[in-house]
Amino acid sequence: MKLKQAISDYFNDRNLVIKTLLVIVAIIFILRLIDLQLINGAEYRELSKTKMLRTSAQEAPRGTIYDTNGVILATSKIGYDVVLYATDITTEELNSILLKVTNIIEGNKDKVVSNLTFLDNKIVFSSDNVKKSFLNTYSLEDNISDEQIITFLYDKYKLKDSEYTLAEKQKILKLRYEIAKNGYSLFRYVTIARNVSYETMAYIEEIKSELGGIVVLSSPKRYYTRGTSLAHVLGYVSSISSEEYEELKDSGYSQNSIIGKMGIESFLEPYLKGENGVIRTEVDALGKVASEYVYKEAKSGNDVALTIDYRLQEISEQALEEVIEGLKQEKDGKYKDANAGAVVITNVNTGEVLALASYPSFDPNLFISGISYDDWNDLNTNDTRPMFNRATQGVYPPGSTFKMISALAGLETGKITATELIQDTGVYSYSYNPVCWIYTDYGRTHGYITVSDAIKVSCNCYFYEVGRRTGVKSLVQYAEMFGLASKTGIELQESLGVIAGTQDIDWYLGDTLSASIGQSYNSFTPVQLVNYIAAIANGGTLNRLTLIKQIGDNETQVDYKEIKKFVEEKTGVEDISKVVDVHEENIEVVKDGMKRSSLETGGGTYYVFGNNNVEVAGKTGTAEVGSGSANALFGGFAPANNPEIAIVAVIEHGGAGQNAAVVARKIAQKYYDILEQENNVKSNQNISYPNIGF
Repeated sequence: MKLKQAISDYFNDRNLVIKTLLVIVAIIFILRLIDLQLINGAEYRELSKTKMLRTSAQEAPRGTIYDTNGVILATSKIGYDVVLYATDITTEELNSILLKVTNIIEGNKDKVVSNLTFLDNKIVFSSDNVKKSFLNTYSLEDNISDEQIITFLYDKYKLKDSEYTLAEKQKILKLRYEIAKNGYSLFRYVTIARNVSYETMAYIEEIKSELGGIVVLSSPKRYYTRGTSLAHVLGYVSSISSEEYEELKDSGYSQNSIIGKMGIESFLEPYLKGENGVIRTEVDALGKVASEYVYKEAKSGNDVALTIDYRLQEISEQALEEVIEGLKQEKDGKYKDANAGAVVITNVNTGEVLALASYPSFDPNLFISGISYDDWNDLNTNDTRPMFNRATQGVYPPGSTFKMISALAGLETGKITATELIQDTGVYSYSYNPVCWIYTDYGRTHGYITVSDAIKVSCNCYFYEVGRRTGVKSLVQYAEMFGLASKTGIELQESLGVIAGTQDIDWYLGDTLSASIGQSYNSFTPVQLVNYIAAIANGGTLNRLTLIKQIGDNETQVDYKEIKKFVEEKTGVEDISKVVDVHEENIEVVKDGMKRSSLETGGGTYYVFGNNNVEVAGKTGTAEVGSGSANALFGGFAPANNPEIAIVAVIEHGGAGQNAAVVARKIAQKYYDILEQENNVKSNQNISYPNIGF
């Protein structure tokens, strides 16, 4: 009975029971540690070397980008990256491996990833920011000399003159800097070459036992099927920067991720990127792989269909280049400084952008493997700025393409009427006595003309009088109503431009006269100009411009409302069409003047369009600039009597607006050819063709 009572008392004492259990658990742990560390320690340590688990990302293919007809513009294909994991080897051994793998890569004409450029025995930094990043990586003082930097690196990485040539030491230092800048470990790699050839991959795989820590990874690589075409629309992808990584590291990005840097690639990055998978690899301390398997499959990004019609894009780029290069090569050298330009084509009823060209261009494929210092330097030091998107970021005085705004301001305010005759006196007798172009060129005048006549012949004196009557505030009002100096909502980086008369400065009548013909401070982007022309063509509706037709495929299409919200938040422009507060009859008067300019004898662009069976209504502009030849501009729509597309062409230093009109004519001819082809398809198949982007 006493024993039974003692047992009962023991279990009724909770504190005593808990203490006993803790002692038992502690004894078990101690025995287990003795087994792990002493009895079987050597065996377990050896086993651990072959059982370390490494987790890495399986890069997801980016979504494919198509034109409106299903033509592939950007896609992904399998490529090979050479990467390095940290292993248990000496500094000298790593140097030898880095040199050997560099020689293999460069021997097959591939490139190592490098942010260092050498000139003789000196590092050349492309910018102060690049140098600052280098010094921060190594915790070096700002005032360190070039010689001290090299000495420091040679000492740090044990690079002796007796063992390596200067060229070999520089090859090693390029990769050593990548390692120092990005960091690496047994579980996280640093990329040392992107998108290498099959030959490089095969050779490294063949001798990988000699290259401790070197691994070849297969991953999807971006490929732009049309080279330089559409570069400013598509943009390009490249390695994520340290700043971008800090911002996006919680959104599925790693330090080795590829990210959109410009254009649609950047704008639609959240949709195009996809979701990375996970690969798990068993390795030993030397980085040798025991086994590998896909833990989580990668999910491709969303496909994107653009509103761009590649047929119109192609002819726009060709026409722009042909005219610019032709002007530069003319025997008289009159416009030899013509060197750049832009073209934009839109659907006048929807705001869809059918073509957007900026010349000169660049090849976005250069960035896939990591752009070389020489290529990057060429792009950034070129006076023509090939990476600058002139269609959305270039701002240009509109010249006489602004005269339709002046005409509408005069008609809407009642300061002029459609039938009133105003005399062109050649020399306008107000302010600084400006003259009409016809008086300057031929010593004569346009006589008494109506507003439609004035648009047809581009009479300066007529519009000086309109500007004097209306005042600059009315010119500003109607320019704003037609979206000038405002964002169009296109899914690319946009400049704003400026409307003359909005500046906080003393303003005089002469400034108003100059503004009324598109000079003074007026300065707009080609996308703003084409949207204004489209609003005239469609009878007074200002649309938001767009490049996006669809995100996702037909089965998993992203909802329009989601896209609309995303675009509105990114651009800050509401996705609605605005009816401009102008009378229909006044817009018809302006359209009539534009049609007569192109299709009637004596019109400003008749010799360009009149005998070509191409029905285009339009207006040229020749805009004076600070130095060099004037800029050439054209804005118009087609077909003239039933508008479907609006076209704006700009040539920097193109000299005369007619030169820009020639670009538009070439485009319009192609447009009519396409319409004829599609009509034949409809006739032959007796069906509606669903993919024509007009």
